[in-house]
This record gives sequence, C-alpha cells and structure tokens, in this order.
Amino acid sequence: MAKVSIIYWSGTGNTEIMAENIAEGAKSAGVEVELLNVSEASIDNVINADVVALGCSAAGAEELDYDEMEPFVESLEEKGLSGKKMVLFGSYDWGDGE
Repeated sequence: MAKVSIIYWSGTGNTEIMAENIAEGAKSAGVEVELLNVSEASIDNVINADVVALGCSAAGAEELDYDEMEPFVESLEEKGLSGKKMVLFGSYDWGDGE
C-alpha cells in the first residue's frame, strides 16, 4: 500500500482543514496516510513516505511561516531528496506561485 505523509502549518486553521480533507481523500482511495503538524514532523516522515504533501498558508509577500515551516523545508533541501514525489498546497492568496 502506498503511504503519503501530509505535513502542514496552519495559522488560522484553514490549511489544517485542507490537510484533513486531502487525508480523507487519500484514505478513501486506499492510501496509508500520516497527517502531521510540521511541529511534530521529522525528516523520517518524509523519507519513509512514497509521497509527501506539504501545506502552509502564505503570509505577507507569499512567504512561508518562518518559525516552523520554512526551516523544515530548508532541512529537506539539505537531504537531497531528488526523485521524491511531492505535492504543495496552501491557503490565502498565492498569486503568482513564486
């Protein structure tokens, strides 16, 4: 069975709701799901998943949460996860997607 780790940060609860809905859809398709707030996530959650979904609301000029989500994403970049299937989702006003 495929495994997806859904890792999110939510300031107001909107991104958390999105993450929960993604998890529900994946479960209904027979996928094993791990749903984690980024404060509870580790690199092992990413390495051990077939697919990783990262979610975060946008702040200011479409910036990630700089206290928890941005450092987590930066730690992933350092691990060289080339080839890992990833999905990004977010809430608020992600205008041009930079």
